Formats: sequence, structure tokens, C-alpha cells
Amino acid sequence: MLTEFIEIANKQGLTATLLPFGATLAKLTFPDKNGKNQDLVLGFDTIDEFKKDTASLGKTVGRVANRIRDAKLIFDGKSYELEKNNGEHFLHGGSKGLGYKTWEVVRHAPQSVSFSVRIDESEDGLPGDAKVDVTYTINDRNQLIIEHHATCHKPGLLALTNHSYWNLDGSEDVTEHFLEMNSEEYVEIDETYCPTGAIRDSKNSQLDFRQGKMLKKAGQEGQILDLDSDLVIAKNELTPATHLRLWSEKSGIELSITTSYPVIHLYASKFLDVVGKKEEHYKPNKALAVEPQFHSAAPNFVRF
Repeated sequence: MLTEFIEIANKQGLTATLLPFGATLAKLTFPDKNGKNQDLVLGFDTIDEFKKDTASLGKTVGRVANRIRDAKLIFDGKSYELEKNNGEHFLHGGSKGLGYKTWEVVRHAPQSVSFSVRIDESEDGLPGDAKVDVTYTINDRNQLIIEHHATCHKPGLLALTNHSYWNLDGSEDVTEHFLEMNSEEYVEIDETYCPTGAIRDSKNSQLDFRQGKMLKKAGQEGQILDLDSDLVIAKNELTPATHLRLWSEKSGIELSITTSYPVIHLYASKFLDVVGKKEEHYKPNKALAVEPQFHSAAPNFVRF
């Protein structure tokens, strides 16, 4: 079983470095407007550091991404008590979730790599079981494609995401990055950042990114950007092929995202405090985690 970093690349200079531990996107480099290679995601220099990480940098997280309220759920008439690893809540599959497992490398080509792992209730406490497959592919259109697939033997829960933290120019923070998203609604959260089950109108609010704006416009002047929310992708006849755009005028690099998931969770790394690549101290707002996914806390609310 491979346990080392794996590299895939195209001829245009887009290079991804993957890690079987957590099926992790460890590094993604691309030339900026001046021809300098920029590493666009946060991470670490060594595998041991990734294994000690609790902020899920670049990991494939699940079996249920984001929060489950009060670490409790009812599935198929049975009650489940889960690990409380985020205050009173269950977060990103818990300490024995997919992000903490070493996946099998089942396929490795110059521009693609596939990982696979098995997990069931005896390991993470969630109902059911799953054989999960994640494939990363880089094509000649400078796209990084992430595909999630799973099979199971009995009914259960599955809600994955990739948890990369994006910084497109290496700046101390991303407050001057621009964000545009085709969304008119967000999932309401309480003071513990857990969904209440309500969906609110975001039009003309700080969470309205339809026209594109600097991230710092979504916060209070001079304060840490407190962004930790599900934005619901608008579904209408005018829905564009691209659901989200994040760009930096400093580097000239743009990240455009298209997803089959119904929401994108945005987390501006408010609680980030870790030493990462090249011994850089990653602090709050250093990067934006962009997490296409199902609704957070979906197992707790019938409407999700």
C-alpha cells in the first residue's frame, strides 16, 4: 500500500499532490500572472503532520461532513449517540471518520489517482456501511475533478466533501479575495454554528455574493471574518454552469467551482491556529474552505 505523496499534473502547469491518508489534497500548484508557481491550498510538509492535523486540511471528510446536532440522530427508527468532537456536536465524521483513515490506492495514472476505503458502524458509530471511492483527475482544461462514489450492503448515511482551504495568492489572509456565488439563500445557524433547520433569504445581506465582492465585505470592519455557513445553490433556468468563483487580483488566479451537491459550505478558517507548510503559522482568515456538500445537519431535519 502506498503511503507517500502522489503527484498528478497536466502540461499547462497544474499539479496536484495527493496523500492516501484521508484521501487528501495536500498541494495544488498553478502559475500566477507573473509565471510564479502558487500553492493554492493549505497543508503540511510531512505525512506525520497531516496525521496529527485536526483541522481537516485537504481531507476527504465523512461519512457525514459538517455537523450533526447534539451528536444525536434517529435513523430507520433507531437512535444513535455519536462522539461530541465539536462542542455538543458531531463534526466531519468524528475522530474515527474517513479523514483519519489510510485509503487504498486502487489506480494511479499520470493525470488521475483513485482511493478506496471501507467503513461501517463499528468504526465511526454511524448507521450502515460503505465502500467509498474518491478519484482526483487533472485534465488539459486546467480542471481538478473530484468524484465521490460509494456502495453499501445495508442502508446508512453518506454525505462527503473535500475540505481544502484555499488561498490563491499566498497572502496573510484572504479578506481581499473576491467571491461570487449563485445563491439567494443560506442555512441559518445558532451560536454554536450548528444549523437550526431554517433556510433564510440572503439577498442584500452580508451573505449575498451574487454580484461578486471582496470577502471582507461579508464581515465587520476590522474584525475576524466570521463565515461558517451553508449557501444554497440557486436552481432556476438562469443557473450558470459555474456555481462559485473565487479569485485574487494579486495573483490573477481564479478558482471556479461546479458541483452536483445542493449547497456549498464556506468557512473562513476563523478558528485556524496551526503551523503548516514551510513552518508558516496559519491564523484565522488565512484561507477559505470551500465545501460542496449536502446540507449540514441533514440527518436532524426532514426538510434536508
